[in-house]
Amino acid sequence: MTSRRAFLATALLLASGIGPEALAAAHKFHASFTTIEFNAETGSLEISLRVFSDDLENALSRQARRRIELDRTPDVAELASAYVRERFRLRRTDGTPVRVAWVGMEQRVDMTWIYIEAPAPAGFTGLEALVTVFFELFRDQKNNVSCKDAQGKRHDILFRPADNTFKPLVPAS
Repeated sequence: MTSRRAFLATALLLASGIGPEALAAAHKFHASFTTIEFNAETGSLEISLRVFSDDLENALSRQARRRIELDRTPDVAELASAYVRERFRLRRTDGTPVRVAWVGMEQRVDMTWIYIEAPAPAGFTGLEALVTVFFELFRDQKNNVSCKDAQGKRHDILFRPADNTFKPLVPAS
């Protein structure tokens, strides 16, 4: 019932002429959603990070110390790439960092999808993550990471601002 109310409220706002920018600014929860899949052919992790566009603009503006607009700032991809490399970190359990590579990003209404990849010849085995996206902006930020192991089983990890430690992508078996 709640999701139907939210849908109807959104439809009413759209019909009234309020644009997506106003809707994005009005969201009441602060979360990011990451999906990580292992590509056996390339031996890499394919990572998609979904964030609210206005939160990303705020974080990039704060970091760049100037106003950033995702659809107007010429160097937005470089800024977003630097931000993600700082806030989405992977390492091996021995502490060796795993470098993530920028693939790209796209905007969809009030959400932005960010695509990165990382070498992982052994899949998720021995890999840990620390995701601190928007922790500098919101005390109630939650970063959800979902991974599928080789058997297709889903593993979810939740990062909150109080979390300052790396967590295994997939629990040891």
